[in-house]
Amino acid sequence: MLQNKLSYNKIADQWAESRNRSPLSQLLVDFAARIKPLGTVLDIGCGTGYPITTFLAESGFTVTGIDITEHLLQKAIERNIPNTTLYLCDFFDFEPSERYDGIIAFDSFFHFPKDKQAEIYSRVANWMNLGGYLLFTHGNKEGETSGEMFGEVFYYSCLNTQNVYELLFDSGFEIVLSLENYTEKEMERDLVILARKIK
Repeated sequence: MLQNKLSYNKIADQWAESRNRSPLSQLLVDFAARIKPLGTVLDIGCGTGYPITTFLAESGFTVTGIDITEHLLQKAIERNIPNTTLYLCDFFDFEPSERYDGIIAFDSFFHFPKDKQAEIYSRVANWMNLGGYLLFTHGNKEGETSGEMFGEVFYYSCLNTQNVYELLFDSGFEIVLSLENYTEKEMERDLVILARKIK
Protein backbone atom coordinates (compact mmCIF):
# COMPACT_ATOMS: atom_id res chain seq x y z
CA MET A 1 0.00 0.00 0.00
CA LEU A 2 2.84 2.39 0.82
CA GLN A 3 4.41 1.84 -2.60
CA ASN A 4 1.17 2.73 -4.34
CA LYS A 5 0.58 5.76 -2.13
CA LEU A 6 4.03 7.13 -2.90
CA SER A 7 3.68 6.43 -6.61
CA TYR A 8 0.23 8.00 -6.93
CA ASN A 9 1.44 11.09 -5.06
CA LYS A 10 4.31 11.42 -7.53
CA ILE A 11 2.08 11.17 -10.60
CA ALA A 12 -0.89 13.11 -9.20
CA ASP A 13 -0.85 15.82 -11.86
CA GLN A 14 -0.51 13.36 -14.75
CA TRP A 15 -3.13 11.08 -13.27
CA ALA A 16 -5.57 13.97 -12.83
CA GLU A 17 -5.05 15.08 -16.42
CA SER A 18 -5.67 11.54 -17.62
CA ARG A 19 -8.81 11.12 -15.50
CA ASN A 20 -10.18 14.44 -16.69
CA ARG A 21 -10.22 12.99 -20.19
CA SER A 22 -11.71 9.65 -19.13
CA PRO A 23 -15.21 8.89 -20.42
CA LEU A 24 -17.75 7.61 -17.95
CA SER A 25 -18.16 3.85 -18.18
CA GLN A 26 -21.59 2.43 -18.94
CA LEU A 27 -20.93 0.15 -15.96
CA LEU A 28 -21.22 3.21 -13.72
CA VAL A 29 -24.41 4.38 -15.36
CA ASP A 30 -26.01 0.95 -14.92
CA PHE A 31 -24.77 0.72 -11.31
CA ALA A 32 -26.27 4.13 -10.46
CA ALA A 33 -29.59 3.12 -11.99
CA ARG A 34 -29.85 0.26 -9.49
CA ILE A 35 -29.25 2.39 -6.39
CA LYS A 36 -32.37 3.76 -4.72
CA PRO A 37 -33.01 7.46 -5.38
CA LEU A 38 -31.16 9.78 -2.98
CA GLY A 39 -29.28 6.76 -1.63
CA THR A 40 -25.83 6.66 -0.02
CA VAL A 41 -22.78 5.51 -1.96
CA LEU A 42 -19.17 4.82 -0.96
CA ASP A 43 -16.41 5.28 -3.53
CA ILE A 44 -13.34 3.27 -2.45
CA GLY A 45 -10.23 4.76 -3.98
CA CYS A 46 -11.98 7.91 -5.15
CA GLY A 47 -8.75 9.58 -6.27
CA THR A 48 -9.32 12.98 -7.85
CA GLY A 49 -13.09 12.59 -7.63
CA TYR A 50 -13.53 12.49 -11.39
CA PRO A 51 -15.34 11.05 -13.16
CA ILE A 52 -16.90 8.55 -10.74
CA THR A 53 -17.48 10.51 -7.51
CA THR A 54 -18.64 13.54 -9.45
CA PHE A 55 -21.10 11.51 -11.53
CA LEU A 56 -22.58 9.81 -8.46
CA ALA A 57 -23.00 13.10 -6.61
CA GLU A 58 -24.57 14.78 -9.61
CA SER A 59 -26.95 11.81 -9.87
CA GLY A 60 -28.42 12.82 -6.51
CA PHE A 61 -26.65 10.39 -4.20
CA THR A 62 -24.94 11.28 -0.95
CA VAL A 63 -21.38 10.17 -1.60
CA THR A 64 -18.48 9.26 0.66
CA GLY A 65 -15.08 8.99 -0.96
CA ILE A 66 -11.97 7.47 0.61
CA ASP A 67 -8.44 7.44 -0.71
CA ILE A 68 -4.99 6.90 0.74
CA THR A 69 -3.22 9.40 -1.51
CA GLU A 70 -2.96 12.98 -0.24
CA HIS A 71 -2.28 14.70 -3.55
CA LEU A 72 -5.13 12.97 -5.37
CA LEU A 73 -7.60 13.61 -2.58
CA GLN A 74 -6.63 17.29 -2.48
CA LYS A 75 -7.61 17.52 -6.12
CA ALA A 76 -10.98 15.97 -5.27
CA ILE A 77 -11.47 18.45 -2.43
CA GLU A 78 -10.73 21.33 -4.79
CA ARG A 79 -13.56 20.19 -7.05
CA ASN A 80 -16.11 21.08 -4.35
CA ILE A 81 -18.24 18.09 -5.36
CA PRO A 82 -21.79 18.51 -3.98
CA ASN A 83 -23.26 16.07 -1.44
CA THR A 84 -19.85 14.50 -0.93
CA THR A 85 -17.62 13.83 2.08
CA LEU A 86 -13.99 12.88 1.46
CA TYR A 87 -11.60 11.09 3.81
CA LEU A 88 -7.87 10.49 3.62
CA CYS A 89 -7.99 6.93 4.85
CA ASP A 90 -6.72 3.41 4.31
CA PHE A 91 -9.56 1.01 3.43
CA PHE A 92 -8.59 -1.29 6.29
CA ASP A 93 -8.73 1.56 8.81
CA PHE A 94 -11.99 3.05 7.59
CA GLU A 95 -14.92 2.97 10.04
CA PRO A 96 -18.04 4.44 8.43
CA SER A 97 -20.68 6.21 10.47
CA GLU A 98 -23.49 5.05 8.17
CA ARG A 99 -24.48 2.19 5.92
CA TYR A 100 -24.42 2.44 2.15
CA ASP A 101 -26.89 1.55 -0.58
CA GLY A 102 -24.04 1.20 -3.04
CA ILE A 103 -20.29 0.70 -2.88
CA ILE A 104 -17.98 1.08 -5.85
CA ALA A 105 -14.33 0.05 -6.00
CA PHE A 106 -13.15 0.77 -9.51
CA ASP A 107 -9.46 -0.15 -9.84
CA SER A 108 -8.77 -0.14 -6.10
CA PHE A 109 -9.18 -3.66 -4.64
CA PHE A 110 -6.34 -4.98 -6.81
CA HIS A 111 -3.94 -2.55 -5.13
CA PHE A 112 -4.52 -4.13 -1.71
CA PRO A 113 -1.99 -6.59 -0.19
CA LYS A 114 -2.65 -10.18 -1.19
CA ASP A 115 -2.67 -11.34 2.43
CA LYS A 116 -5.59 -8.97 3.06
CA GLN A 117 -7.65 -9.75 -0.04
CA ALA A 118 -9.84 -12.24 1.82
CA GLU A 119 -10.90 -9.55 4.33
CA ILE A 120 -12.38 -7.20 1.75
CA TYR A 121 -15.83 -8.64 1.17
CA SER A 122 -16.92 -9.19 4.76
CA ARG A 123 -15.84 -5.62 5.54
CA VAL A 124 -17.86 -4.05 2.76
CA ALA A 125 -20.84 -6.28 3.56
CA ASN A 126 -20.88 -4.87 7.09
CA TRP A 127 -21.01 -1.36 5.64
CA MET A 128 -23.99 -1.99 3.35
CA ASN A 129 -27.74 -1.87 3.61
CA LEU A 130 -29.67 -4.97 2.62
CA GLY A 131 -30.34 -4.83 -1.09
CA GLY A 132 -27.31 -2.63 -1.72
CA TYR A 133 -25.01 -3.12 -4.70
CA LEU A 134 -21.25 -3.59 -4.87
CA LEU A 135 -19.44 -2.92 -8.16
CA PHE A 136 -15.72 -3.61 -8.44
CA THR A 137 -12.93 -4.46 -10.85
CA HIS A 138 -10.46 -7.25 -10.19
CA GLY A 139 -7.74 -9.32 -11.75
CA ASN A 140 -8.59 -12.75 -13.13
CA LYS A 141 -5.40 -14.59 -12.20
CA GLU A 142 -4.30 -15.20 -8.63
CA GLY A 143 -1.00 -13.70 -7.63
CA GLU A 144 1.03 -10.58 -7.03
CA THR A 145 2.67 -8.42 -9.66
CA SER A 146 3.91 -4.93 -10.34
CA GLY A 147 3.31 -2.54 -13.18
CA GLU A 148 4.31 0.92 -14.28
CA MET A 149 2.33 4.11 -14.90
CA PHE A 150 3.90 7.43 -15.84
CA GLY A 151 7.30 6.03 -14.90
CA GLU A 152 6.33 4.93 -11.38
CA VAL A 153 5.95 1.37 -10.06
CA PHE A 154 2.64 0.09 -8.66
CA TYR A 155 1.77 -3.10 -6.76
CA TYR A 156 -1.17 -5.34 -7.71
CA SER A 157 -2.61 -8.54 -6.26
CA CYS A 158 -5.71 -10.68 -6.52
CA LEU A 159 -7.26 -13.99 -5.60
CA ASN A 160 -8.61 -16.44 -8.12
CA THR A 161 -12.11 -15.73 -9.39
CA GLN A 162 -13.75 -18.75 -7.75
CA ASN A 163 -12.31 -17.72 -4.40
CA VAL A 164 -13.75 -14.22 -4.85
CA TYR A 165 -17.16 -15.71 -5.62
CA GLU A 166 -17.01 -17.84 -2.47
CA LEU A 167 -16.00 -14.89 -0.31
CA LEU A 168 -18.88 -12.86 -1.72
CA PHE A 169 -21.37 -15.66 -1.06
CA ASP A 170 -20.06 -16.15 2.47
CA SER A 171 -20.46 -12.41 3.08
CA GLY A 172 -24.13 -12.41 2.06
CA PHE A 173 -23.88 -11.36 -1.59
CA GLU A 174 -25.36 -12.77 -4.77
CA ILE A 175 -23.54 -12.29 -8.07
CA VAL A 176 -25.60 -10.15 -10.42
CA LEU A 177 -23.00 -9.77 -13.14
CA SER A 178 -19.51 -11.14 -13.75
CA LEU A 179 -17.65 -10.11 -16.89
CA GLU A 180 -14.17 -11.34 -17.81
CA ASN A 181 -11.97 -9.45 -20.26
CA TYR A 182 -14.41 -6.55 -20.30
CA THR A 183 -13.82 -3.91 -22.98
CA GLU A 184 -15.58 -0.62 -23.52
CA LYS A 185 -14.22 2.13 -25.77
CA GLU A 186 -10.58 2.46 -24.66
CA MET A 187 -11.16 0.69 -21.32
CA GLU A 188 -10.13 -2.91 -20.67
CA ARG A 189 -10.56 -4.77 -17.37
CA ASP A 190 -9.71 -8.40 -16.57
CA LEU A 191 -12.79 -8.87 -14.42
CA VAL A 192 -15.81 -6.78 -13.42
CA ILE A 193 -18.25 -7.99 -10.77
CA LEU A 194 -21.58 -6.55 -9.66
CA ALA A 195 -22.98 -8.13 -6.51
CA ARG A 196 -26.06 -7.48 -4.39
CA LYS A 197 -26.27 -7.88 -0.62
CA ILE A 198 -29.15 -10.25 0.10
CA LYS A 199 -28.52 -11.24 3.72
